[in-house]
Amino acid sequence: MDPAAFAALVEQCAPTPDLVRPLTAIVRQASSFEPLLITIEGRKPIPIQATNRDEAIQLATEAIASGQQVRTGLAQLDAKETKQAGLTAATTFDACKHIAGLGRLFDARLQSASMKSSDRDQAITRVVVSFAARGLSPNPEPRTQPLASRGADSSTGDTTINTPAPSVSEHPRWDVYRSGLGTSAFVYDR
Repeated sequence: MDPAAFAALVEQCAPTPDLVRPLTAIVRQASSFEPLLITIEGRKPIPIQATNRDEAIQLATEAIASGQQVRTGLAQLDAKETKQAGLTAATTFDACKHIAGLGRLFDARLQSASMKSSDRDQAITRVVVSFAARGLSPNPEPRTQPLASRGADSSTGDTTINTPAPSVSEHPRWDVYRSGLGTSAFVYDR
C-alpha cells in the first residue's frame, strides 16, 4: 500500500479525520504500509509477509497457538494492543478495521498523554514515539506463551488474541538450535 492510499483509507476509516499524520507516522515505521505483515517476536524478530488475508490469519493464529509472541497488521500491534484496539486475529488484517482500532488506541494514549502535558503537539509526538519504542525494551520480559482463545466466532472465523499469562521466574534453559523440543546439546571433538 502506498502512503497516499493509506492517507485516503485513514480519512475513511479513522474515528476522527485529524489522525492522518500521526497514524501515517506510526504505520510507516512499524510496517512500511504492509497490511498483511506478521512479525514473530524474539531476540531477532522474524517478519513474515503473507500473500493474502486468509493466509495472514492462518499464520498469525498458528503462531499464537504455538506460544509465539506476534505483532500483526499495519501498526504491528501485539496481543495486548490488539485487544485494547478492539481487534481480533481476523480483523487485524482488515486494513480499515485495523486503522479504526489504531485510531481508538491512539486517542486513548493521547488522552492519557494530554493529562501530563498541556502542549497537544508534544503529546501527539510522545504518543507516536510510544508506538515506536514499544519493542525496544532494554530488559526483556520473561518468555510467556500467549494462546488463541478456544472460542471462535464460527460465523466470522474470528479468534480473539489473549494476552500472555504471567510466568514464574525461571532460569533460561540452553537451547542451542532454538528448537524448543526437549533438550539440546552442543558437542564437539578436538
